[in-house]
Amino acid sequence: MKQESKYKLEIITQDQVLLSQDVVFTVVPSASGPIGVLPGHAPLLGILNIGPLKVRDTAGAEFGVFVGRGFFMISHEGVKVVARVAEIDDQIDVERARASRDRAKEIISSGSVSGMDMERAQDALVRAKSRIKVAEKKLA
Repeated sequence: MKQESKYKLEIITQDQVLLSQDVVFTVVPSASGPIGVLPGHAPLLGILNIGPLKVRDTAGAEFGVFVGRGFFMISHEGVKVVARVAEIDDQIDVERARASRDRAKEIISSGSVSGMDMERAQDALVRAKSRIKVAEKKLA
């Protein structure tokens, strides 16, 4: 049986199908750590973590997508990512992400919040740092 050299990657949010294209490699930020996906990967269903999703297309170009929580499914047909939030690297507003990062750091370091507000600030910090990393193409 001939092994496929590509597969379909779909990234879906509640608002849109952000991406639907053939790719040769993807690194998915799962809740248990990054998962590299090549054609023919075993089927898997998992929880999507906040972070960069790395993509290599069929032309060999690499790009990143910021994804924020959801789930993913790897099947023989490809990879489907359903994310609460997703942004392709060149669509990320870096200045807005930096401002969000700085606000979150300020809240965390002030020590004046606790409980749920602290968790929200920490979550915002992780999202902002991940967006900046993806936008600056630091996906190693």
